Amino acid sequence: MTMKNNVRTIAVLGARGFVGSQICKALEDDVNYNLIRVVRGDDLNKLISNAEMVIHAANPAGRFKAESDPQKDFIETVEKTYNILRNIGKKPLLLLSTLSCKTQMDINYGRNRRSCEFLCLAQGGKVVRLGPMFGGNRKKDTLHDLLVNREVYVALETRYAYVDVSWVASRIVQLLSSPPELYELGANNAVSLSELRDYFNSKSTFSGVNDTQIPDYCDGAPDARLVFDYARDELKDIESWR
Repeated sequence: MTMKNNVRTIAVLGARGFVGSQICKALEDDVNYNLIRVVRGDDLNKLISNAEMVIHAANPAGRFKAESDPQKDFIETVEKTYNILRNIGKKPLLLLSTLSCKTQMDINYGRNRRSCEFLCLAQGGKVVRLGPMFGGNRKKDTLHDLLVNREVYVALETRYAYVDVSWVASRIVQLLSSPPELYELGANNAVSLSELRDYFNSKSTFSGVNDTQIPDYCDGAPDARLVFDYARDELKDIESWR
């Protein structure tokens, strides 16, 4: 790894993940930062000792797993975030969180991630809440379930402020120099799953609660309807493999 001189060094925990990998790409392209990738199994203390700031993008994203094994989810989120904060000392932390922290506080997934937010903010860190995204290498999510006619486990009236994960990554890098507080990222509008179902003639069935996730405000955000362009391309790839 070639290090740039006279710039800040950022450690990214969860560097292989859906969002973490995109943040790493954005940091590599930015002349103002050096990057340290941290993945599961690495010596965390050794790697972050050379960093000036840490991005925690390693919390698991699976809601079903959080509900089926709440103790394990607590360990993987709250306990690990506490230990990370203890290990980094006074180094600033940016925690990636989820809009589910304000829409799903009645389940373990939302409660545990909200607890992580409290821990981070109490130590003077930043929290960035994210909603549904598209792009990258993800192939298993609500959008792909809808495209291949699988059952979708949220209500049909659910609305998402869909945004490209690469745009999210670039905004997160911009927020590294922003004040320590809570931020929300997403599109400047939203699309409903019913719109997507009808447009793509999906045969999916829908069950579950209304999971609408829309940020309160996101300056300069793109149009959520860009997800239709992405989904059309994904559907072409899916059909070419059939």
